[in-house]
Amino acid sequence: MPKDASATAGTGWLEAAGFVFAIGALSLVYAIGHQQGSHPVAFVLYAILGSSLLILAATGLGGDVIAIARHKMSWLAGTAIILVEFFYFLTISYVSPAHGNLVLRFAIPIAMVAGFVLFGRRATPLAAASTAVVTLATLYVVAITDPDVRLPMTATGLAGSVALVVRGFAGEFHPWNRAATNVREKLRVTGILLLLASILCLALASVTAVAIAAWALPPLRFVPTGAQMLHLPTIVLGALAGGGVFALMNALNFSAVVKITTENIMAVMALSPLTVWLFQEFGVAAGWIAVTRPEPRLVAAMAVIVASVLVIVFASRRGTPDSRNAHSRRRARV
Repeated sequence: MPKDASATAGTGWLEAAGFVFAIGALSLVYAIGHQQGSHPVAFVLYAILGSSLLILAATGLGGDVIAIARHKMSWLAGTAIILVEFFYFLTISYVSPAHGNLVLRFAIPIAMVAGFVLFGRRATPLAAASTAVVTLATLYVVAITDPDVRLPMTATGLAGSVALVVRGFAGEFHPWNRAATNVREKLRVTGILLLLASILCLALASVTAVAIAAWALPPLRFVPTGAQMLHLPTIVLGALAGGGVFALMNALNFSAVVKITTENIMAVMALSPLTVWLFQEFGVAAGWIAVTRPEPRLVAAMAVIVASVLVIVFASRRGTPDSRNAHSRRRARV
């Protein structure tokens, strides 16, 4: 490998590591938001709006904002991004961040089934077997959850998993995202999607809150009141801390993908339960959050899930045409 290429790859791996640590940091910010009494919808919308403004401040709006806004895939992708964060925020209101992060592993079997049904994508036998292991391990996580919170945690975790899959496919097939040739362009498109979706959702939440205050609608648990929308810790933590970390996550993700490919990013992402746990422990030690440490059974399930996801990434990468062709060329040289 040329020296410049090696240095670029090294930077990419560092950015991938930073991306996974940012996932852990965002989980901690969400847990602190719970500790401060923030409403999930208000907190997530401020975080998404803050991140979009930070991204677009760095990239600029560009001249195709209207065209992007008019495309239905923009609204699907933007809404899915918001729903992932919202449902994860809700999930960790029932269990610790490390516990809640594992429940979102339901996205792996859902994505594999959706890929086969919708696009005819076939997994390799090893990837399919590892996906089954992930599914069983995640079901075990559900089974060992406190019965008092098991049902709502599972519901929000499954909803977040579905949103995660929709986000992935919507981003994959969004025409402007596919056409983007560099990190700056991909970030710009993502910033526009986040800005559009967050403004629309904030407007809807505000109108609904006013209607509830005027007794035109009954109180709804998932709609923040005016006081909750104006809650200062929610605004500060959401827009600044949450928005800043979320913007950093996107920047590190796109930059690392360009340098070391999506497959390697997915492999590093398999370690996200560990970084979430690490930041959880840090938050508890600092006195910022009060959650229980994962019990040994949960740690065992985490280890199985992390190892199985790494196998899925390896098996899927080996099963791609490019990988098979490269293997054939190596055998031919021998």
